[in-house]
Amino acid sequence: MRKLRLSAALFFFAVALCACAKKPKDNEIDYYTKVGSYAEPTEGVYEAGEKDLELLGENPSTVKPSGGVTTTPTPTPVPHYVVVIDAGHGGSQTGASYDGRVEKDVNLKVASMVKEYLSTHYENVDVYMTRTEDKGLAKDVADDLRMRVEFAAEKQADILVSFHFNSSDKHSRNGSMVCISKQPQVREGSEQLAKCILARLASLGLKNNGPYLRDSNDMKDENGVALDYYAIPRHGAAHNLIAVIVESCYMDNKTDIPYMKDDAALTVLAEQEALGIMEFLTQYYVKQ
Repeated sequence: MRKLRLSAALFFFAVALCACAKKPKDNEIDYYTKVGSYAEPTEGVYEAGEKDLELLGENPSTVKPSGGVTTTPTPTPVPHYVVVIDAGHGGSQTGASYDGRVEKDVNLKVASMVKEYLSTHYENVDVYMTRTEDKGLAKDVADDLRMRVEFAAEKQADILVSFHFNSSDKHSRNGSMVCISKQPQVREGSEQLAKCILARLASLGLKNNGPYLRDSNDMKDENGVALDYYAIPRHGAAHNLIAVIVESCYMDNKTDIPYMKDDAALTVLAEQEALGIMEFLTQYYVKQ
């Protein structure tokens, strides 16, 4: 059973769309359950706000109390974490494409970079990838998505993070978002993981569109309540597993393209996402 320490660092959320299934059109934004308020995208560069920086411990206006007695803390064992990284799409499932870039390829590149960073910098983390080549786990999309979560469950993962890039019909949306589950056993943890990753991306200048919830159009639980629309969070909740979909930025928007234009830019993006993952695991997640 996993528990979560409450965080005082809360900040605004907004709504866009997610790339795990078919991309909703711009006018389908009303399908989303808004965790916060939706702000129309701007052409300018997003600047990290105070709440973003507070979550990172980088707000210069935060004054820490001084004085008091300093005691030597009792050493505690360092938890060992298992992280599963999922490169969204693959094979015949190409995802979005724009200006010669194909989402499935960029997803794999970023996912590999995140794994490399975590494996290199943290000895107490085991990192696995659902795919390491341009191939899905199954021909059927529904089976493919279910198998990605089952892979993470078999590894007894603490979290599953699926990496994607977004797009919109009019190329007018920009920023980062994270799709999460509304199921109570994983909702709080999923939301906090999303906040940590999004705060890191916002520190680079990407607009923070917040965590997203979306109800299924046709799937309900035994009480008639709609399940999660997106398969990764939905199957994750069924396994009591925190599973989120990270839409790093919009691959078709001129404001976001500089963050993914080449390997150097993607490396910076991936490192911040890796740091967000570790901030969640070490500061908010309690492993039992």
